[in-house]
Amino acid sequence: MPQPAGSPEQRHVTLISLLRRTNHLMVDEITERMEASGFPDSPPSFHPIFENLDPEGTRLTVLAARAGLTHQSVGEVVTELERRGYVERIPDPTDKRARLVSLTDRGRDLVRAAVRHISDIEREWGDRWRAGGLRGDMRAALLAGLADSDHESDGPSDSR
Repeated sequence: MPQPAGSPEQRHVTLISLLRRTNHLMVDEITERMEASGFPDSPPSFHPIFENLDPEGTRLTVLAARAGLTHQSVGEVVTELERRGYVERIPDPTDKRARLVSLTDRGRDLVRAAVRHISDIEREWGDRWRAGGLRGDMRAALLAGLADSDHESDGPSDSR
């Protein structure tokens, strides 16, 4: 005999769970596509840095806050990205004592490739969601839902 939805005997799949699973699949896809296009050394642990860098460079403390990670862990990832030639630390023109994390030419190449792949992945997932019944723009809905959150105001603006 089937159990009623939400009963203790039936597993309840939450929206949070579905978003997390979708996120993992999308991250796996971008990682595979980046490897196939010549960037085998850009694992998911690097993504929060690239996602939160401003075009003119970003202070490490700001990167950590935007990514929701500790200053120490972001510092370690940035050091590894420097070693791989994707970023460099440059003087902050507004405060010569501070440093900005900025993309190198190689880092800009990686970001351009990632943006192309992400665009394709998002379009493909959008097609899946529409085939599943979604009516409307998922990006717009997520941005609207985040508009009042404290986390959104700390992150970079979405220029796409």
